Amino acid sequence: MGIAPTDEQIAIQTSRARHVIAMANAGAAKTTTLALRIAESITRGVWPESIVALTFSSEAARVLQARLIEIGVDAKVARRVRCVTFDALAQQVLNDFEGVQPPFLASNEALAPHVRATVARLQLENAQRRSPRELWLPEHNDLIFEFLTLARQIKARMVRPELDDGETIEERAELLGIPEGVFLLYRHLERERAGDGVGPRWRTEFDATYDLACLLQAGEVQVPLPEYRIVIVDELQDMNPATYVVLEHLLARGKAFFTGAGDFDQVIHRWAGADVNFIRSQFGQGWRNVESLPLTRTYRHGPVMALATAALKNKAVVSGRVHETRLRLVPYADPRDAADKVVADILDWKSRGGQLDACAVVLRAPYQSIHIENALLEAGIGWRVEGLESYLLRSEILMLRGVIAFALEDYESIPGVDKRLKVLHALLLWQQFDWGARRLEDSALKTAAAQPELFDAFLKGLLLKPQTRADKQARHLSDDEAAEADARFLEKINALRQSGRGEEANTLLNLRRADAETIDESSAQRNARLRLEQALAMLRAAPADAPAHALLERAVDMLQLRRVARDIFIAPSRALMVTRSIEGFIDASRRRNLSLHDFAHWLRKAEVREARLRAAGAVLLCTVEAAKGQEFQAVMLPYLEAGAFPMAGCDRAEESNRFYVAITRVRDELSLYVPAAAERVSPFVEAMQVGKAVARGRLQVDAHF
Repeated sequence: MGIAPTDEQIAIQTSRARHVIAMANAGAAKTTTLALRIAESITRGVWPESIVALTFSSEAARVLQARLIEIGVDAKVARRVRCVTFDALAQQVLNDFEGVQPPFLASNEALAPHVRATVARLQLENAQRRSPRELWLPEHNDLIFEFLTLARQIKARMVRPELDDGETIEERAELLGIPEGVFLLYRHLERERAGDGVGPRWRTEFDATYDLACLLQAGEVQVPLPEYRIVIVDELQDMNPATYVVLEHLLARGKAFFTGAGDFDQVIHRWAGADVNFIRSQFGQGWRNVESLPLTRTYRHGPVMALATAALKNKAVVSGRVHETRLRLVPYADPRDAADKVVADILDWKSRGGQLDACAVVLRAPYQSIHIENALLEAGIGWRVEGLESYLLRSEILMLRGVIAFALEDYESIPGVDKRLKVLHALLLWQQFDWGARRLEDSALKTAAAQPELFDAFLKGLLLKPQTRADKQARHLSDDEAAEADARFLEKINALRQSGRGEEANTLLNLRRADAETIDESSAQRNARLRLEQALAMLRAAPADAPAHALLERAVDMLQLRRVARDIFIAPSRALMVTRSIEGFIDASRRRNLSLHDFAHWLRKAEVREARLRAAGAVLLCTVEAAKGQEFQAVMLPYLEAGAFPMAGCDRAEESNRFYVAITRVRDELSLYVPAAAERVSPFVEAMQVGKAVARGRLQVDAHF
């Protein structure tokens, strides 16, 4: 429906080979081609439930399922085709096999305590050795982040913690090309994670794929894999040895037909183990009846973009679309100027009849959204985000919103129950309360969020109250669990007294009273509490007409948020993000030049208005990773300068791939925002040879007509 398949697509759609591998250029309709292959199978009688489409990201899975509907598959039938990530499939298989669902640690911060505990044990064991080893063991956040990155790559390579017969720790570490301490820590942490029960003690991102691959590879137990007739894989270049093990067993299980598509120039997930060399050298080795078919022409954009991407990647790219894609360079003076120009171009796109939801601003890093969000907020343009969090919803900004509300005693300045609940969670995080998931989800927090008048009680009764031993003991209990514990305690006291053991009952009551009166807080919690008291006192004592930006700068310094960020967050980039988010928030207040009270209410009105605008159509702010697999009529790439894109310290080849992904999302209009100083322009922009591409592309379009 609405598509005339090319000869290349039809060849893939109707191939009789058991294994079909299609390598393509960006914009050559890989996802559409895979959708056609699935639709052909359904048309020829294959049950939709016996088809699985596997991707690396959930966004890619969503796009593939939507593409089925776009090409004419009935929506109800399309939903019966299983489109999931490898990790989601692995999680379900393991849940069915193990009968339990272990806790999922969704962040490095959640995993870090396990790393620290294992490091402490290893240090103690090493100190007790007759000849202690010289071990590299991570103790600080940035080193823990480095270890966790290495550990994820090790798992993707299917490195198991067990040693071979006669093998030593030193030999295994040398074979892997990593420090001995890294492998030793990996080995012990994996043993800790495995536990001694039916399932592991926890899983984090990609652990399910690794665990399932290990079970399948060992072959010691029968894992009940689902049986599929057709297995589809999008973005083949993102695969690694762990996902390949799962794929091979899926194919063997159902004697399935396979079709996969990818592009070697779109490898941007090396951090997760994606490896072009592995795909080139090992993928499909040993398979019988394999057909490799090309997808060479791009039908996403016209000759101008085809020539520009060909110059960037030094490869042949031919457009099958007779269309003059608009390609332009827009110089900017500074980050704020770039944001203003992006928003001006969005307004221009809209004035020419363009739809906001067909327009995307693609960012190399999440921090780059800050000035753009401020400019969108001022211009009254709605936006949505993918691959990043709106900076106004990041914990450091929500924490500051809470501080402003406390200082003004105006809790209605934070719109909506959901946002107020997020503010309360952010305050607990930044005040370094060690609360468990049950406590964070309990009804007291939700009640305070629903009734703003209770915010003051939350401040005085919790945030500014010294934590006691009893508070510490209850940090992982929900309200209901705490009430049940209290009821059981009172029952015990009554039972003791009724049995004539009143003295024992009094002793227990005195101990409980002592727990409630004994201060037991870490130095970090105490200092955070005192800093909050001082910041609130400063804000409340300030003149009513004092500019918000000046007060916020003082409050941020007093709260020491930049330093605390290094203690809270594992990834150095996240701590840096805090600084940039705060600077952006203060810049928004400086641009408005309002008092603290007026700024808080301007924010509320702007957010309410932005939510209404978003419902009617919104421009997309997304990272390169989130844009992968999607296409847009208009794409804007801001901040294309050396050090930002390519990002300093990152692999140059992978940065080139990211840039290639970003520019090839466009159909009709691509705007590249470059610094006015020519020496600072990204080398990737120069490699596109924009002037030549535009001139030669126009000649090709003119020649056709």
